Amino acid sequence: MPTVTLSLISHTNVGKTTLARTLLRRDVGEVLDQAHVTEVSEAHELVALGDDRLLLWDTPGLGDSARLVARLKKEGNPLGWLLHQVWDRARDRPLYSSQEAVRNIQNDADVVLYLVNASEDPGDAGYVVHELELLGWIGKPVIVLLNQTGEASAAPGASETSARAAAGDALVRWRDAMSAWPIVRHVLPLDAFTRCWVQEVVLLERVEDVLPEGLRPTMHALAAEWQRRSVEVFEESVARLGGYLVAAAGDHERLDPESGTRAEKRRAMRALATRLDEATTALMAALLDLHGLQGRFQEEARSRLEEDFRMPGEAVSSGTAAVFGAAMGGAAGGLVTDVMTGGLSFGAGALAGAVLGAMGAAGLLKGFQMAVGSDVPVVRWSQEFLRDLVQQSALRYLAVAHFGRGRGEWREVGNAARWTSLVDRALAARADALAGCVFAARDDSGFVTDAAARSAALVRDVLREVLAAVYPEAGGMLSRRGR
Repeated sequence: MPTVTLSLISHTNVGKTTLARTLLRRDVGEVLDQAHVTEVSEAHELVALGDDRLLLWDTPGLGDSARLVARLKKEGNPLGWLLHQVWDRARDRPLYSSQEAVRNIQNDADVVLYLVNASEDPGDAGYVVHELELLGWIGKPVIVLLNQTGEASAAPGASETSARAAAGDALVRWRDAMSAWPIVRHVLPLDAFTRCWVQEVVLLERVEDVLPEGLRPTMHALAAEWQRRSVEVFEESVARLGGYLVAAAGDHERLDPESGTRAEKRRAMRALATRLDEATTALMAALLDLHGLQGRFQEEARSRLEEDFRMPGEAVSSGTAAVFGAAMGGAAGGLVTDVMTGGLSFGAGALAGAVLGAMGAAGLLKGFQMAVGSDVPVVRWSQEFLRDLVQQSALRYLAVAHFGRGRGEWREVGNAARWTSLVDRALAARADALAGCVFAARDDSGFVTDAAARSAALVRDVLREVLAAVYPEAGGMLSRRGR
């Protein structure tokens, strides 16, 4: 059957198996913070289409490459000599690992994926020269992958400039250093912890580029299948996000017009917030499952809200705010009580007191909106709140899509702020579309029937713009995927 084979190699303990787990979407091998953990080469199927297959070999790390190359240079046929030697695994593990990796490349590889630590300066990583010399003797095309690049590109402005400068400097340094080696055909960033699916698509396109002519049609079909599956996950994620936002925008809680009591208003806000909290937990579970990740969005369900909402002018204790914030953290990234003057009245356009703390912001946007329905007053989420909910939903998708499986169980970490400005910019350009989505979600006349499609289109466009800004090499692929 037609097969394209990639050999993933690196100096020992650079992260091959971690990257392999991320690419394969499943646990393979063993990951430990020590040298020579992988001792035998193992083949894994990345993708298949009919009889065509794309295989990824996870190989032992190259060991004492300087000593190995020095030894090989003394031989008349260094590669042949190496392949015929049998080193003792227990007594000389560095040479044994190097030997096993070389055998895999020589016998099986169509393309070599050579993983390096991007945080190192190429001139300081002395082993790289020896390993590239060894790869040059073998003669298979090499694509250098930059691991340990740190956080993905971030927001516009000064922070984006500095983040991109750091990532760009590493890429430029390594590309300049690798230009001295004709065997190296491409240099690409692909961090095992923070890579995104669009980078994987670009990698497979580059693999097709360096293959012999006879294998390119096979690889083209396999790369297209990989892209199709990745885009399918993206589109399903977009659909889930769109449905979640439509439900939040359309949700409301009717108030008893005869009551007008503080308890009735607390009840309505609590009911809205509880439903959003549950919906957010369900959304995140779906996103994790779609991306092949384990873990939970919340360690324990937070379904109970603080009972003691305060009226304007009453003190809000730190304990009350803390309990409310903990209960609502799953719903909107950190809601805290911030009762506004008049916020619990039925005045025209008055806002009730819950404030969105968007990704650690001070929490200045009012969350609940009082509105007059066809017959009775209702409480619903405000337009400002919904705008920030779209922002947070996009940020959480980006966090999941960039979480390398090699990191273990998924957890929400506080590094999503690097994406915030990019998402904000994309949303600002689509303020009218967002308003249209909210209107469609709240229309009960039967006239508007495409609320879910509108919301999904908004989310899709925002995410595409952000991904294209961060990964310009994938911009063409993202722009072609229209719906």
